[in-house]
Order: sequence, then C-alpha cells, then structure tokens
Amino acid sequence: MISLTMVSDATLPGPGEPPEGPLLDAPPSAVAPFRSVGFSLSTLGFAVAGGFRARLEPLGVEPRDFALLRAVGAGEGQTQQAIGERLRIPPSRMVAFVDGLQERGLLERRAHPTDRRARALHLTADGRALLKRAYAVAVAFEGEVCAGLSAEERERLLELLGRVLASLGVPPGVHASNLFPTGEERPQA
Repeated sequence: MISLTMVSDATLPGPGEPPEGPLLDAPPSAVAPFRSVGFSLSTLGFAVAGGFRARLEPLGVEPRDFALLRAVGAGEGQTQQAIGERLRIPPSRMVAFVDGLQERGLLERRAHPTDRRARALHLTADGRALLKRAYAVAVAFEGEVCAGLSAEERERLLELLGRVLASLGVPPGVHASNLFPTGEERPQA
C-alpha cells in the first residue's frame, strides 16, 4: 500500500525533476495532521465554495451567475460568444446560463452594432443592482477568507496560487469547472 508522508519529510522536486526523499513510501504520522498542497487546496476550495454560495443565497444568485454577471458588467456590449470564450464556458452551457439570467430579467441580448448575426450582452437595471449587492458580498467574504493575512501575504498567496493553476493548465480568471466539466478527462498533476 502506498501512502503519502509528511511533505516536510521530503524535498519537493522542481518542474520536471524527480523527487528527492520519501514522498510515497512511508505511512503518515499518526499524530501530525496530513499535509499536502492538493489536499489543502481541495479542502479550502470546498470550504470557500460552500461559504460563498451560502452568502449569495439570500440574494437568489449562484456563484456561476455572479461570475457571468460580473463578466457581462465588465465587458458590456460584448457578444455572448466572446464572453463565453474568455470564461472558457462551452457554447451550449453559455446559452443556458444566459437564457436563465435573461428569463430572470438580469441581462438582455441586444443586436450587435456591427454584426447582425451576433447578440451583444447587457445588464438590465435589475442585473446591475444585483451585481452591485453580490459584489459587496464577495468583497466582504474575501475579507473573511483572508482575515489572517496581511495585504502583502494575500498578494503573495494569489501569486503562488496562480503558479499552481498555470501548472495545471488553468488560465487566469477561468474556473477549472469550465475547462473540465464533470465526466471529462482532467489534467494529470
């Protein structure tokens, strides 16, 4: 049986280098908690996703809706295709997301000024008001998540996480679930 040891018991390799020390050949300590970047990120992701979802719930919005409203607000007038490509949302999913927000009166498709085949996305007044409230919730939650970090530590953490995401092939600003929907092959770490 293979199990991970404490990371501190081994030297982590650089990209493309073989590991030094016993990363996989001894059971973890029965006393010390398990330490692994992957496990910590997975646990953190679960906790943050659940916490953010719970804070948005009173507004009647899901995190994915917030992300799309934010993208439309930042790129108002861009086509549905352009926003979907930037967020790496497959076209079939993007249509469903936009349809849902349009049915709720939060955004609308308008004729594109230079391409009669394309539809430009715009927030409605209700969508803009909801985005403003949801953004305030997101900023407050970010403050809670980072309460134990200085501004410099937060920036350093974001830098390090960006490097980890890049090593997994996840571009900045793109949620990994858009790249690897359920059932599709995931990157090998």
